Amino acid sequence: MHRILIVTENVKNAGPWQHELIRAGYPVACSGTQREMLVKALAPRPPEVFILDGTSAKISPAQLRQLLEQVCPDHQACLIWLVTEELISNLDPACGIDDFINLPASATELLARVRLHLWKTLKVTSDDLIIAGPLVIDQANYSVSADGHPLELTFKEYELLRFLASHRGRVFTREALLNQVWGYDYYGGTRTVDVHITRIRSKLGPGLDLVETIRNVGYRFNG
Repeated sequence: MHRILIVTENVKNAGPWQHELIRAGYPVACSGTQREMLVKALAPRPPEVFILDGTSAKISPAQLRQLLEQVCPDHQACLIWLVTEELISNLDPACGIDDFINLPASATELLARVRLHLWKTLKVTSDDLIIAGPLVIDQANYSVSADGHPLELTFKEYELLRFLASHRGRVFTREALLNQVWGYDYYGGTRTVDVHITRIRSKLGPGLDLVETIRNVGYRFNG
C-alpha cells in the first residue's frame, strides 16, 4: 500500500485532508517537522507521497528533501506543497517539489493531485483497491491496511481475504475456499481454512468484524 505523510504543525487543519485520503483508501499519517519526528515517521518504510503544509510547517521543501536523501537515499517520493498566495510569489522551481496547491483548496483537489502523481510514477489506479469501510486491499502491491495502518498478513491470509472481499455477500464453503485459494491439488484438510480465518480476524481486530461464519456451511465477507 502506498503511504502518504502529511508534514504539518497543525494537525487539526490537516484533519479534512487526512480524512479524504483515508476514505479513498490510502494509509495516511501526520508528523511534525522536528527531525526526530520525521525520522520516526519514515520507518519502517518511507511514504511514497509527502504533503507539506506550507502554512504551518517549520521546514522548507528543500530541507525535507535533504532529510529524505540522508535517511533513505534510494527512495523516490512525490512532494506536494500546500502554500498561500504569498509563498507562491517566491516559489523557486528548484526547491524540490513535484507540485503545489494554492490554499485555500478542497480536500477533493488534494486527493486528485495525489492520484495523478501516483499514476504518473507508480501506475496505481483506484481499480487496484478493494475498499470496505476502513479496510483497504491494494491488489497491485499485495498489501492491506485498516484505518490507514498496514496489516502484516501472510500471502495465503492475504489471498483468502482478497478472494472473500472480491465476492462480498456471497457464502463460500470451506471446500470452495480451499480450491480457490490453495488450489485443487492441495492435500490439506478444510481445517486449514478455519485456521487462516482465525488469524485474519485476529489481525483485523475486534473493530473490524467483516468475515462472518455461516454455521455448517462456510464463510462470507460482509464489508
